Amino acid sequence: MSDKNDYKISVIVPVYNIEQYLPRCLDSILSQTHRNLEIIVVDDGSTDNSAYVIRRYAKKDKRIVPIFKRNSGVSDTRNKALDRAKGDYVGFVDGDDYIEPNMFEILLDNALQYNADISHCGYQMVFPSRVDYYFNTGTVREQDNRRGLTDLMSGNNLVEPGIWNKLYTREVIGKTRMASDIKINEDYLFNVEVFRNARKSVFEDKPLYHYILRKNSAATSEISEKKLFDGITVRERIMHLFENNDEELYQMALSGLLMNNISLYRTLVTNPSAKKFGDRKGKVKASIRKHYTKAKQLGILTKRMKMDCFLIFYIPLVYRLLYKCYFAVTKSDRKYEVK
Repeated sequence: MSDKNDYKISVIVPVYNIEQYLPRCLDSILSQTHRNLEIIVVDDGSTDNSAYVIRRYAKKDKRIVPIFKRNSGVSDTRNKALDRAKGDYVGFVDGDDYIEPNMFEILLDNALQYNADISHCGYQMVFPSRVDYYFNTGTVREQDNRRGLTDLMSGNNLVEPGIWNKLYTREVIGKTRMASDIKINEDYLFNVEVFRNARKSVFEDKPLYHYILRKNSAATSEISEKKLFDGITVRERIMHLFENNDEELYQMALSGLLMNNISLYRTLVTNPSAKKFGDRKGKVKASIRKHYTKAKQLGILTKRMKMDCFLIFYIPLVYRLLYKCYFAVTKSDRKYEVK
């Protein structure tokens, strides 16, 4: 292939009860400046009129491949589409979000120019009353296998943990699939596994993806058991991926797991909505102590970790009061709240 228009992109759109948002999403994909698309729209057993919207759009444009299935969650829904995808590249768009008209063309141009297995961009988080940009600097960063993984796992914002602002070669995904037993952070686990396979990735910081914050979306939904504890499971699995074969990435994974446990404990003691899970505090505290001890042995504890862990271990009441006061002043625990 020599012409970029010869490259087909499979765009995967999971759908569940979003009939009022879906037309905007599909219109933004159909209007892409790169026209060679296979748009796999998978309805995950919606009980509203989402299926009707999908059928209507499929009749209008033959690039849309509709799939209807029983409800089984977003991971299994995306996996069904991955099994069907025939494109040279694969991208993901959530059915309640939308994208800039040139997003996939820019991602494809970069993938070809830099010979990258993964091409990704910035995004904008759209609230009802404001838009937060991540980060719109226009910079381009080439990432070899090592840098891509460390950028992703360090949390330095150069690799968004989500999958929806990325374009992957179908080969780099290979047989990797979403963990169907995970409801939160499953895309982060998927990315770690795929970035491990990538020779090279490229990031251009243009906010081409519109991530919509709305009531009842995944980011704003009420606290649940899966929302609280799946992040721990994901980070444990990532840590085990690198255990005994990559000390640097193992240490990064261990650090992430410890910080996630600390964050979970903080939520359990400060958030009234998490009160029903209060009986788990002892287990979480034991996990913090275990990983703290290991991180201390490896010399990777930050000052923040040391302070948090000291308060949790020895004066937990002070820890709780400090953070309740902090959240009351900063409102940072309500960052994604949509009223």
